[in-house]
Amino acid sequence: MPQPRHSVVQYLYVHAPGEAFAYPTMRAKAEVASVAARYLECALVQAASLRLADTDCDLFFVLNVKDPRDTSVLGSRGVRLIEAMEDLGVKIVFAEYAHRHEAPIVEYVSSRYILDAIEATTGDGGDVGRYLWFTDVDCVWPHPAAVFDRSPSEPEIGCLLIPYPADWDIMGATPQSLGEFGRELGPCPVPIPWVGGELVGGTPQALRQLVAACEALEAEAGVQPTQLAAEEHLLSLVGGLGRISFDNLWDVGRRVFTGGRHQGPRLDDPTDFGFWHLPLEKGLSFRRTADALLAGRHDELSRDFSDPRRMARRFNVAGAGLARRLRDDGWLAANRVRGMIERRR
Repeated sequence: MPQPRHSVVQYLYVHAPGEAFAYPTMRAKAEVASVAARYLECALVQAASLRLADTDCDLFFVLNVKDPRDTSVLGSRGVRLIEAMEDLGVKIVFAEYAHRHEAPIVEYVSSRYILDAIEATTGDGGDVGRYLWFTDVDCVWPHPAAVFDRSPSEPEIGCLLIPYPADWDIMGATPQSLGEFGRELGPCPVPIPWVGGELVGGTPQALRQLVAACEALEAEAGVQPTQLAAEEHLLSLVGGLGRISFDNLWDVGRRVFTGGRHQGPRLDDPTDFGFWHLPLEKGLSFRRTADALLAGRHDELSRDFSDPRRMARRFNVAGAGLARRLRDDGWLAANRVRGMIERRR
């Protein structure tokens, strides 16, 4: 039986001027072009972590900007980043944000855009020769084959189940409260198993079924913003109610907290995993690596992306000693000064 063709799909909703939004880990000024550039830097780096390591897969980037070379929307740096992604073979796909929550939510307002990205890249769902992985942009792939080889069978959806405490608040809902709400709709575990949104994989047909299940659930629930504000709420609830079967890929992918100041859990050997979500590295290692890519230092980066231990050092996954922290803090300070000078000009 032939192996499916794997595709990695990143996606980004670019906000309209004047639109209110808040992303606690965005590491950028709250301006549309600045925020877009920060996330585009991550998207370029993730694409490079696959392409420069000679990973055999297709790359897509879903965007709600019809002209990705419009500097009035993305800024000059944003356009350069888009062009660099295309040079790596990334196909840009347009999609409007049709699955936005009707309530005026500000925090992680774009999180449901994954549903539009799925619709834009899966066609009618009938292509059985493909397997698609939808990822947050701030991710890299030290061992892509480890994840690809764990592709769940249809109709299951691959994901990361995040082991939050029952009372951990995620945009106004907890695993406990969301499970209790789920019991109003049918049999549901309390606390509910929490589906993280950073990695969602499946066949086109299974992914289209996932979108349909989320749409049906929202129509049925008629809930307030704090109950189904984000994609993680929808995904967790359709899973808890048994309407979609999720396969936990926790053995091959992780959300990794980096740096010397965080309070998150630490991994014994993160290089054992095939996929890292690095939410705290947007303004540091992703940005620094994006600069290297724009400068054409592909040979150096190919060596790093082909060696998980070199990748771990580059992205602060291996831990940071005092010397590394001082170097990183100096780099951040220099970039702040450079940015102030450019803005004054």
